[in-house]
Amino acid sequence: MLHCAYEAVKKSIQAYVTRAGGSVIEVQLPFPVNSNEEIIAEFRRGLGKGKANGRKIRLAIIDHITAMPCVVIPVKELVKICREEGVEQVFVDAAHAIGSVDINVKEIGADFYVSNLHKWFFCPPSVSFLYCKKASLGFDVHHPVVSHEYGNGLPIESAWVGTRDYSSQLVVPAALEFVNRFEDGIHGIMKRNHEEVVKMGKMLAESWRTNLGSPPEMCAGMIMVGLPSRLRVSSEDDASRLRSHLRECHGVEVPIHYQGLRDGEEGVKDKDGVITAYARISHQIYNKFEDYCRFRDAVNHLAENRQIRRTIYPE
Repeated sequence: MLHCAYEAVKKSIQAYVTRAGGSVIEVQLPFPVNSNEEIIAEFRRGLGKGKANGRKIRLAIIDHITAMPCVVIPVKELVKICREEGVEQVFVDAAHAIGSVDINVKEIGADFYVSNLHKWFFCPPSVSFLYCKKASLGFDVHHPVVSHEYGNGLPIESAWVGTRDYSSQLVVPAALEFVNRFEDGIHGIMKRNHEEVVKMGKMLAESWRTNLGSPPEMCAGMIMVGLPSRLRVSSEDDASRLRSHLRECHGVEVPIHYQGLRDGEEGVKDKDGVITAYARISHQIYNKFEDYCRFRDAVNHLAENRQIRRTIYPE
């Protein structure tokens, strides 16, 4: 799996795979990233490491869109490589995908593909879908919560799980009706979100004289924008405190990614030094240009005011 896999997924691997005696290979996602080829090369290296000394890779977990830093992963190509390298099963974690990018699960070719409708498809938490390839859907695949329908197949086991609240699932038809009010439906929304977030990302990077974390074609409705090096973000804690300050003092909610340098790395630089933090901005139909201007001005103010920075995190 990628080193930036969602933390809850990592905890699941810790709970089930390592406890059963399996080992885990984490593939470093290149970031900032310039092309799909960079990701594919790192993934191939990870597969080679996993297969060293005659070992077998039982499961590959691939993000369709990584959460932090956010990048659209060439998932179809990575699944194909897994097949060529004899990986037994492939699970695609596509939490951010539906409503954000086009999805064709059969073309992607994974054994399992899951996505959340409460991120980009206007549904309340928590509602999602799970696709299972028929060849992978054996008698050993069960819903993690055992209830009355255990043993009757995964679809039936998943349809009724004890006293779960099903109201979020009942909202799906209304969400479909809502998105179809817009020109070209969800596809029109996805196109507009992508175009606008790229435009806003470029506007911020130009104002701050920084960079984008990836090319526009590797983004969907989210994009990473380098923050000025003058902010002096030097740890995950600094990034967290900066996020809190932006929320509490400027009314801006935006995740901040700390990008530490590995040995031998020079990093991306602006005029004042190495860029060590990136903001993940998003665009949805309700966002306005003023939202991004507020964020732009807040960061510019912080970059110019060392005294305020000291109150956020000690230098």
